[in-house]
Amino acid sequence: MSKKTDLTAKLLAKIPSQHPIPEPLADANLVEQGLYAILLRKQSPSEAKATLNKLRAAYRDWNELRISQAQEINSFLELGPKGIKVAADVREYLQEVFQRSHGMDLEFLKDDPQSTQRFVSILPFVGMATAHYLLWVAGNKELPVTPALMRVLDRVGLVSRTASPKKARAAIEPVVPDGQELEFAYKFGEIASRWCDARKPVCHQCVLVDDCKFGKKAFRDWKIQQERLEQQRVREAARLAILKKKEDERLRKEGEKRKKKEALEAEKRAKDAARLAKVAEKKKQAEAERLAKIKAAAELKAKREADRVRALKEAEAKKAAALAEAKKKAEQKRKEAEKRKLDARKAAEKAAERKKLEAKKKAEAAKKKKKK
Repeated sequence: MSKKTDLTAKLLAKIPSQHPIPEPLADANLVEQGLYAILLRKQSPSEAKATLNKLRAAYRDWNELRISQAQEINSFLELGPKGIKVAADVREYLQEVFQRSHGMDLEFLKDDPQSTQRFVSILPFVGMATAHYLLWVAGNKELPVTPALMRVLDRVGLVSRTASPKKARAAIEPVVPDGQELEFAYKFGEIASRWCDARKPVCHQCVLVDDCKFGKKAFRDWKIQQERLEQQRVREAARLAILKKKEDERLRKEGEKRKKKEALEAEKRAKDAARLAKVAEKKKQAEAERLAKIKAAAELKAKREADRVRALKEAEAKKAAALAEAKKKAEQKRKEAEKRKLDARKAAEKAAERKKLEAKKKAEAAKKKKKK
């Protein structure tokens, strides 16, 4: 075993697999091999195989599954709340395959290098680890060589970068420990996806930073940059503190001015309120006097009206009494007249009676005298 092979084994031991390294399925095409690898991110190997079989039985093809909703997919998987996340990963994987390959078939990975290079160039969800696994299965377990893998190996100092896939494979194969080809491709694929980006690597977070020539320099540059940024943050904090102090002083002065202004305005409002209250009191007194005068005039008018009514009543009463007296006197006169009339009639009747008696006496006397 060479020194570089020893270094490779040491580096592989340092790289933690984010997900289990899949074992190839005997009865699966490349799309299904990739789907199985995706399922292993949230399921055990046995669960992932069972899920794959359920999806095969539920859907006619993988494109139909791609356009299905996660809830519908989970209804076939019967995994409960966890199944929604599994179904979402399935849809995301199939969608990325469709967008990168313009179809739902990855068999071109076996014999179309140009299409393969285009496919593996950008795989944000699938990632280079799963992509290397697919290439390893498609190449009949031959070590996959991608620009991402060459970038990582070149930066870490294992293999110099080259544009020729044949030269790259010839340079890589001697540094790979026997029987660890898939682990090598898978783990360095994870390095490429998680930390070793072509344009913006995050070497300070990478697990291989201490063993990587590029990473050490990038880490030193990053630390210098962080120190500069910290100095800038300190200067900026000091500048902001001064600005804040000035702003606080300005706000304090403005606050004092505002308080004085508010005090003056409050005093003015108080004076205006006192003046208005005084005016209102005068108006109230004047109104009270006016109402008192109106009340007195009304009472006087009412008294005069009462006196007038009383006088009218008294006059009417006197008039009624006078009428009653006159009526009484007239009645009395009438009665007296009737009495006199009656007395006169009685007197006339008595006189007539006397005359009649006298005439009768005279007649009787004449009759007696005549008889004699």
